[in-house]
Amino acid sequence: MNRTLLAVGVVALVALAGCAGLSGNERTGTNGSVESGIEMTDNTTGATNVTHWVGAEVGEETAGEELSAIGATYPREHFTVDSAKHEQIRLGVDTNGDGEPDRTFNESHVSGVNNNAYSFDVTLDTDYTLQSGDVVTVAYPAVDHPDEAGEYTVSVRLNDRQTSNQTVVVGDGSS
Repeated sequence: MNRTLLAVGVVALVALAGCAGLSGNERTGTNGSVESGIEMTDNTTGATNVTHWVGAEVGEETAGEELSAIGATYPREHFTVDSAKHEQIRLGVDTNGDGEPDRTFNESHVSGVNNNAYSFDVTLDTDYTLQSGDVVTVAYPAVDHPDEAGEYTVSVRLNDRQTSNQTVVVGDGSS
């Protein structure tokens, strides 16, 4: 609960400050963005327990399937991914491309949250059928950043059948 409140507070401060931590695309409420890519509450080097919003656009590989899993693998020598509880996970789906979540899912839809030192996987029971062009996002609240600024490639998985590479930019925190 305290991490969730802290994350919400940080998001509000960053959005008000116009800081580069959200790189121009503000997040929508506690469900995060519904855009493809990765955004975060804090982009500074060495930051801990950062919430990352990971988005994946549905392609041919998963269209027509039930939304059942989303996950990400970070470069193991740079990031640490800690465990998160079901109620800390936020999920959304933008079905019409307007950047707002049209469907949201809560902890009752999360059947599992698994992590190792550098990745996380969230398994779901949603009864939602993915459509081509939908954008699925997950907010994961427990990522520790590397001490070195740079652009890092993260492998994002949707339903364990569709994989895309996303870029996360970790900087010095300057606006």
